[in-house]
Amino acid sequence: MASTDDPFNCRLQFTRLLSRLNASAGASKQCAQFALKNKELDEDLFSVILEQLQSEECTMNTRVNMLYFIEVLCDMSMKTEYRGYVKMIQRDLIQIVDTVVPNDPEGAANVGTVRKILQSLGNKGVVENSMMQEVGEMLSEREAEHKAAIASPAESIYDDDDEEPGGEGRGPATKRKFDDAIIQQRMEEDRERHKRLRENIWAVGYPEWEGHNPEFEKAWDQTSDLNPDDYEIMREENQTLASSIA
Repeated sequence: MASTDDPFNCRLQFTRLLSRLNASAGASKQCAQFALKNKELDEDLFSVILEQLQSEECTMNTRVNMLYFIEVLCDMSMKTEYRGYVKMIQRDLIQIVDTVVPNDPEGAANVGTVRKILQSLGNKGVVENSMMQEVGEMLSEREAEHKAAIASPAESIYDDDDEEPGGEGRGPATKRKFDDAIIQQRMEEDRERHKRLRENIWAVGYPEWEGHNPEFEKAWDQTSDLNPDDYEIMREENQTLASSIA
């Protein structure tokens, strides 16, 4: 075993790392490195990930951070040609997404971010199209149910002490779903996540066999066929080159 002979101690260390997880790339990378360093305990460590996601102390922001960590874990696993964690993530993806996007207002707030992460995993070949479709349908259902709940007169985002516009005679307004501290934290962490997404926006799938270059194939597919105008441009450039060195 890489760092410890005690599986219980290894679980505790990993739990502590995940409990300190934030939106920074460094935090996700540190957790992924620990998981790969102790890949002999991959089943145990993966169960810790699921336990943390399902914990009542896990906030909506933390769940999104966990999903970003899972993406980093997939990236690093595939680069080291170890697919143990990737297979477990593929197996339990529905359960993972269900915990990050529960059927409540907090879950609805995570739908957009989860879609972006899943799209990134799909582009990298981690999530198959059939699974993407199944998860996408679940996200759409959660989103639609939340929008319907917002449209209900019984729902409100205002505090008890606030007077809801046009709400005279309706009785006390329902408390807003998130307090200011959570909203502020989400805004700050979203900025960090968006930076990470921009860094990976050009990422393509990893090679599955020797000689296969997805990046080259993507560029090749996006290149138009040669036409007479292209040949004319090449002739003009050759003439310019010839005259410059004559």
